[in-house]
Amino acid sequence: MLRHLSEKTVFPLRKNLEALLLLMLISGCSITVGTTSRESPKTQGNTYHYVRTGENLFRISKYYYNAEAVSDINAGVARIKGANKMTGDQLFKGQKLLIPSTLKKQPSYPLLPPDKTSAVAPPAGKPAEEPGVSELQPILTDRVFIWPAAGKIICGFGELDNQGMDILVNPGTDIVASDDGKVAFAGATQKYQETVIIAHSESIYTVYSHDLEIKAKQGDTVKKGDVIGKIKSGTTRIRYLHFEIRINDIAVNPLVYLPVQQ
Repeated sequence: MLRHLSEKTVFPLRKNLEALLLLMLISGCSITVGTTSRESPKTQGNTYHYVRTGENLFRISKYYYNAEAVSDINAGVARIKGANKMTGDQLFKGQKLLIPSTLKKQPSYPLLPPDKTSAVAPPAGKPAEEPGVSELQPILTDRVFIWPAAGKIICGFGELDNQGMDILVNPGTDIVASDDGKVAFAGATQKYQETVIIAHSESIYTVYSHDLEIKAKQGDTVKKGDVIGKIKSGTTRIRYLHFEIRINDIAVNPLVYLPVQQ
């Protein structure tokens, strides 16, 4: 059970709140969402791959381009790095990679060498080794987040430098807290205007903003599922919620931590 956060616990977080808000102001999709819900066009033949435990660019390239020769695999690696504007080979768990010029889809199994399959199920109490993967997105075993609102994702994590995801939501829809915590901020920001930030621990935040009519107050203790706001009314343009999960001041892919929508 998540313990309630005391004022003493949350106070140190406020020292980083200004930096958090600054980061948030430059996150999200840089496009302006207007009166259409049409998704950004995608090049035919491209697909996306979410990095799993133990995967690296070499194995990912080998799978998607059916390559056997090392030179061909390395050419695929360069293609993937170019498509994702990568300067190094390091990956992190949950990272969303654009894989250009392929008709293959991500398999249900991790792309590991034949002798590394044991990395998927490490011995109890021992973390799996992850060659080529940095733990920027740790698995949180002590909590399960819920969706702040159900809806279609119109801009995902990493798309157009989005540090969260944008969820298409009907006007008047309630927005709920994704987990227990304390409201560390409730007010206006320059880019997203009405914004709520919930501190779930000394290192874990969730951020809710854009088209939001705030119902919670700074300092409120909230439970998972409590209403913290609702989407503004009006039909002159589509309405959406910008949602982020941040761990140790790092924006992570919310889909790694949220249940699959039914």
